Order: sequence, then structure tokens, then C-alpha cells
Amino acid sequence: MPQREEYNGEYGMNYRHLLLGVLLLAGILATPAAAFTITSLAVNIDENGDADVTVDYSLSWMERFAVYTRIAHPEQQLETALESFSGKEVRIDSVSPSRTTLAIESFADHAEDETGTTYTTPSMDFTLAEQKVRGYWFSRFVSLDLSPARTVITFPDGYNAPFTNVAYIPSVSHTVGI
Repeated sequence: MPQREEYNGEYGMNYRHLLLGVLLLAGILATPAAAFTITSLAVNIDENGDADVTVDYSLSWMERFAVYTRIAHPEQQLETALESFSGKEVRIDSVSPSRTTLAIESFADHAEDETGTTYTTPSMDFTLAEQKVRGYWFSRFVSLDLSPARTVITFPDGYNAPFTNVAYIPSVSHTVGI
């Protein structure tokens, strides 16, 4: 009989953990998803056309839980998604619940002539990114606002091209004089 009591105790404990897990999951699914919002995007163009990018965003506790418990290494998933979306080589430097820093090779085209070097960035359509993200499993937990509240593209000479609350950023050209 003592073995049976021990078994019931373990069974009861496992059942309680399972019940708590189910209640937590039900709470997450029943709670309306808060917005994943990009608050700022900084694109710093290097002299060779590569870009160092910093994205600041807000995630609710529920979104953090959903993403970070389902993905052991979110930076690897993000790197793969960005490379497939952009067609460029992407290196993720860091990922946190509020910021991602990354580097994109050959982000801006550059051409030299007698007046200097002209850098041309690609256009960025955040509505396309939103459509792409909708295909991922976590999209049902997150309402997305991928249009940055503030975007600043900075060229090698320090010239800034700022944008505020836009879903589409056109290609930007800037010449850095000799």
C-alpha cells in the first residue's frame, strides 16, 4: 500500500502542474494580444555600403513569454527570416526583449565619381514585412505595428535622413563629397 500512496502523491503533483500549465496557456490565449510596436529604427551606413541596424521595440510580458519559451535561440530564427526576406547576408549581434542589433552586408549601393561617393539605400516597405510575419506561428499572439515611430538613416559623413510613422520608406541617395 505505501507504494500506491507514493504513486498517488506524484500523480497528484504532476496533475497540479499540468492544470496550472493549461490555465496559464488558456489565459494567454484568452487575453487580447498587445501590440508589438517598433519604436525606432536606426540604419547606419558604413563606407563600404554595409549597414549597422538597431531596432527598438516594445513587447508585452505575454509576447515575451510566447516567443522566448517557444524559441530557444530567437536570434537564429530572426537571422534566417531576415536573410530570406532581404536576400542579403545578415548577422545578428544581439537580441533582447526591447532591442535587436544586426549588420546587413551590402545594404546600400555605392558609386564613386569625381564629386565623391553616392550611397543609395533600398526602399523599405514595412507592410510587406507585416505580411511575411503573419505566416509565423507566433503571429496569433501578437498584433503587429512594424512601421517604426521614428526611422533615421545615417550616411558615413553623418548626414541623416529621418522619417516619422511611415509604412514605406523610399530609396534614399546621398553623396559624400571628396
